[in-house]
Amino acid sequence: MAGPGSLVRRLARGVAGDRLIDAVNERRNTWRTLRARDRQPLVDSILPAFAARGGNILWVGCRRYTQDYPARLEAGGGVCWTTDIDPSAEAFGAPGRHRTGDLCQAPFLFDDVAFDVILCNGVFGYGVDSPQMQRSAVAAMAEICNPGALLLLGWNTDKIDDPVASGATAPAFSPCAAMGLSQRLAVPGTTHVYDLFRHESAPHG
Repeated sequence: MAGPGSLVRRLARGVAGDRLIDAVNERRNTWRTLRARDRQPLVDSILPAFAARGGNILWVGCRRYTQDYPARLEAGGGVCWTTDIDPSAEAFGAPGRHRTGDLCQAPFLFDDVAFDVILCNGVFGYGVDSPQMQRSAVAAMAEICNPGALLLLGWNTDKIDDPVASGATAPAFSPCAAMGLSQRLAVPGTTHVYDLFRHESAPHG
């Protein structure tokens, strides 16, 4: 009969095994996401366009596969901040400029900075799901924008209804084309859509 020490060792090996499996799965997901068809327009066209625009930039939603995005977005001299509701995501955020919290509480998270650019990709439908939550998130992002700020919203047609058609983005943001980017890009062969908006209201106080 196994003694208490053997049981502890088996349990420890089980925990270590679970952690190893989680780590392998995370890295596999990272590899797949980086090579996904819907990721290419973001990396090849969208991030460089926003980097060239500069200013204060907010990236919403951090994972291992986004960890180099702050550096990419700062390539043109801008300053990138990041946020995510998951405390562990800070490891993949902008060093020294990451805030942990709910996107719907953005005015409290960023009461000391206003943004010229917000990129919110893969958040609606992955936590911010209901129309009410989406409207709250959009209103919160509007409060931390400078006049004329741009919002990029990436979402999937199999996860949520069209946020433009549902009115989730209005009246705070109006669809626009800018910096050589189209108002809407539906990535062929995927369910992913990138929408571009402009915010025109009063400056963040």
